[in-house]
Amino acid sequence: MESLIKKIKNAATKDDANHLIKSFLKSWVEDVVENNVPIPDYEEDECLLFEDESVSIWHCRYRPGFTVPAHDHQIVATIAVYQGIESNTLWVKTNDGGLKKKSVIEIKRGEVLQFGPTAIHSVSCANDKDSLAVHVYQGNLSTIDRSLFDTQTGQTMPFSDENYELLANKA
Repeated sequence: MESLIKKIKNAATKDDANHLIKSFLKSWVEDVVENNVPIPDYEEDECLLFEDESVSIWHCRYRPGFTVPAHDHQIVATIAVYQGIESNTLWVKTNDGGLKKKSVIEIKRGEVLQFGPTAIHSVSCANDKDSLAVHVYQGNLSTIDRSLFDTQTGQTMPFSDENYELLANKA
């Protein structure tokens, strides 16, 4: 993981950061899958591996039956799944202030997906085995004012632990 983190940290400062980060993650995840490269076993479902002003790198575990509420990032996000299937439901705002489901994208083991900064998505595990992935955000995710969205009412709220728990318990 240290080598990947180093490459991503360097790539995040380049003009073609989107392309470089996606390329590094694609190469890394293909190597992990094809060669059964061991990945550390992280205790927490979401583990911050590195963060500075240019990039945030997280290891994410999504367990069967749990859905991360709809949210945005305000920066480019790139996801590399190395175990299981991560299901991303994309949402769009409607003219009346609500949300409408746009599509569902399943990222399978060995695949990489990149979202733009305006994407709104909810995340779940699409099979009966935990999905495991590295998520890279092109900025300091911890300092960005982000939003959560109630997909039933369309309500937009600040991204906070309290609001996250409120929406996670509704799902």
